[in-house]
Amino acid sequence: MFNRKFPFCIVLLTLFMFLSCNNSQEIKIVKEEQNQIDLNETTKEMAMELKSIAQDMSNVNVWHLNRLKALDLDEKIKATKDPGQFISLSFNSGIEWLNAGEYNIAINRLNAIFNLIGKQNFNLPSEASYTMKEVLGMAYLRKAEIENCVQNHNEYSCIIPIEKDGQHVIRDGGEKALVIFRELLNTQDPKWQTKWLYNITHMTLGGYPDKVETKFLIDDSIFKSEVPFPRFKDIAMSVGVAVNDISGSVVMDDFNNDGYLDLMVSSYGLNDQLHYFQNNRNGSYDDLTESSGLMGIWSGLNMVQADYNNDGWVDVLVLRGAWLGTDGNHPNSLLKNNGDGTFRDVTKEAGLYCRFPTQTASWADFNNDGWIDLFIGNEHSQNNNATSQLFQNNGNGTFKDVSIEKGVAVQAFIKGCVWGDYNNDGYQDLYLSLINYSNYLLKNGGPDNNFKFTNEANSSKTSDPKLSFPCWFFDYNQDGWDDLFVSGFDFQQFESAGGEVAKDYLGIPVDAEMPKLYLNNKNETFTDVTSQTNVGKVLFTMGSNFGDLNNDGFPDFYAATGTPDFRALIPNRMFLNGNGKQFYDVTTAGGFGHLQKGHGVAFGDLDNDGDQDVYNVLGGSYDGDNFMNALFLNPGNQNNWVKLKLVGTTSNKSAIGAKIKIVGSAKDGGKRIFYNKVNSGGSFGANPLLIEQGLGDVTSIDNIEINWPGQLNPQMLKNVDINTHIVVTQNSSKPVLLNASAIKFDENGHHHH
Repeated sequence: MFNRKFPFCIVLLTLFMFLSCNNSQEIKIVKEEQNQIDLNETTKEMAMELKSIAQDMSNVNVWHLNRLKALDLDEKIKATKDPGQFISLSFNSGIEWLNAGEYNIAINRLNAIFNLIGKQNFNLPSEASYTMKEVLGMAYLRKAEIENCVQNHNEYSCIIPIEKDGQHVIRDGGEKALVIFRELLNTQDPKWQTKWLYNITHMTLGGYPDKVETKFLIDDSIFKSEVPFPRFKDIAMSVGVAVNDISGSVVMDDFNNDGYLDLMVSSYGLNDQLHYFQNNRNGSYDDLTESSGLMGIWSGLNMVQADYNNDGWVDVLVLRGAWLGTDGNHPNSLLKNNGDGTFRDVTKEAGLYCRFPTQTASWADFNNDGWIDLFIGNEHSQNNNATSQLFQNNGNGTFKDVSIEKGVAVQAFIKGCVWGDYNNDGYQDLYLSLINYSNYLLKNGGPDNNFKFTNEANSSKTSDPKLSFPCWFFDYNQDGWDDLFVSGFDFQQFESAGGEVAKDYLGIPVDAEMPKLYLNNKNETFTDVTSQTNVGKVLFTMGSNFGDLNNDGFPDFYAATGTPDFRALIPNRMFLNGNGKQFYDVTTAGGFGHLQKGHGVAFGDLDNDGDQDVYNVLGGSYDGDNFMNALFLNPGNQNNWVKLKLVGTTSNKSAIGAKIKIVGSAKDGGKRIFYNKVNSGGSFGANPLLIEQGLGDVTSIDNIEINWPGQLNPQMLKNVDINTHIVVTQNSSKPVLLNASAIKFDENGHHHH
C-alpha cells in the first residue's frame, strides 16, 4: 500500500498501541525529542500544542480524517447482515480508503459490492450504480497516478494534454479504469464527467486521441493555447523543493536578506511539517527546516508574510483549521525572523493567539502610522462563532484587536481577504470573499472618521460572486487604479467539477459559479468586464496569484484549481494579459496544465535572471491526495525589467502598500507608463514583497515616482538603469544597486525508472 506518511495522528489511538512501538520507532521518537530540545521555548510550546491537537483529533465526523472514518465503517460492515446496509457501508468505506491513500483497499471494498450484486441479483437504482462504478474507475486511475506520477515522477507527470514522457509505464490501473468508464459511457444517460475522465485515462496510456471512440472523444483542439507562448519546465525535484504533501501554501521571499528569494512551504495535514528552503545560490535549495528552529511547527493551509516589528527581516503568519468548523479551532502561528537563520513562534507574546478556523489573512498599515497591521478572515458558521479580526500594531511587537471599534467584525465564512487602495485616497481598503454570501468591500474612512470601515460592496457593484474563494487587487490595464478579481468556487459541486469544466471547454451551458473581473471606474465603482476580457471560465480556483510572465508590464495570473473529490482532475490554468485588453489562455503552450489539485501560488524571480518563475503547491485536502509541488522555470524573453526593494523609514519597513509609477522611453521614441505596488499578491499563496516590474520594449527609464504609505509627497528617482535590482530607502537621495548575479538552476529532473 502507498501511504503519504506515517499516519501519526490516527494510529496513536490507544495507549496500548503507543507502548507497543518497536525499537526503530523508539529511536525515531528519541531523535524527535532531541530535535525539540533545540527549539526556543515559545516555539516548543506551540509545537507541543500542535502535536496535542494532531494526536487528540479523534472525531470520526471530521471530514478529512479518512483512515479513522474508514476503520469505523469497516467495523460496521462486519456487524451487518443486511445486504442494503452492506452496500452502503462498503461504498462509503471504499471512498474513505481511497481518500486515505489506500487505493487497493478501496478497490476491494467497491468490488465487493458488485460481487454481492452478482451473487444475489440485487437491483441498485441506476444512479447509485453509476456513481459507485465511477468511483471504482477513479480508484483504479488513482492507483495508476500513484504508481506512475508519484513513485516515478518527472516534469511531464500529470500535465494536460499528457505527452509521451508523462504517459504511464505501469498500465494496469489505467486499463481497468478505461473498461469501467467505457461501460458507463454506453449507458442510457452518461455524465460529462465520465467522458472527461475517459479521455484523460486514454491520455495516460498514449491512446488519445486516436484510440478514443468518436462518440466519446473530447477533441484535442479545446486544449490549444489562444496565443503562442514558450514552455516553462517544472524543476522542483531538480532543485530540492518538490515537497510531496497535500494542500498547502508558499511564501516566496528573501528571508536572509542576501538578494535571493527563498521559499517557506506549508501543508494542511495536522502533523505535516512546515518547510523552509533557502536559496543556496549554487543551482538549488537547501532544506534548513531543522536548523531554522521550525521542527514541530505543523499544519497550515495558508501563510502570509510581513516585517511586523520593523527590524528589517521578513516574518510569517501560518493559518490553520480551515474548513473544519469547531474541530478547526486551532491556533495560528506568528513566526518571527530572528535575522540569524532561525525563526521563533511569538504568537502569544504578540497578542495574536486565538483559536478559530481560518486560511486567509492580509497585512497592511490601515492607519498609516508606520506599523503593519493584520486582518484575519475567520470561518464563522452557525455552530462556531468565529468573527473576523483586525489587529492594530502597537509598535512594540504586540497587537490589539480593534475589529469591533473599526467596523470590520464580520461574521461570515471568509475564504479570501486582500487590502488595496481602490479609490486612491492613500488609505488601505479591504475586500472580503465569502462562501454563500455577498462579498464585502470595506472602505477605509481615514483619519477624519477614525479609520472606521464601511461596506461599499453594493454601491461599488462588487458583491458577486456569491460562491467565491481567492481574490486580489491588481492594475490589470495599467491605468493607475486598482482593479479586482474574485474567483468562483461552488463547494456544492465538489463531485461534479470535472464535468462542469469539460462542458465549459466545449461551450456547453454550465451550472458552476463563474469568476468576476471588475474594472475600476475611478469613481468608487467598478464595471464587470469578465466576458469581454475572456476570463469567464469554469475554474474552481483554490489557490492563485498574479505576476508578469513575459515582462511586458501587464500582470498575468495562474488559477490553481480543483476540489477535494478525486474525480476533480481539472487543469490548473495560466492566463496571459494582452496589453490590458483581455486575457489569453496559455496553459498548454506554457506547460502549466497540472491535473493535480493546486493551492498556494507565488510568482518571483528565483534565479535572479530578470524573469518571474512560478511555484505551485499541489495536492488535495484528503490525507491520501498528495503530490509533488511544482516550480515552473521561466525560459526567458526579450523584454526589459527593473526590480525595486523598498525600505520604509516612517512607513512600515516592508513598504507594504507603497505604489510606484515608472515612466520610460521605448525604441520607437514613445513613452510607456507602468504602475505597481508592494504586496504579496493574491489571497492564497504569497509573492515576494518586492517590485519586479516588466518594462516591455522600454530602453531607458525617465523617472520613478514612489508614493509611500502615510507620506504626502512622492519620492522621485532618476537615472535608474533598466535590468537592474536596486534598494530604495524612503526619502534617501540615492538608491543602492544590489549586486546579486543570476544563477543557473539544476534542471536534471527525476524520470521514470
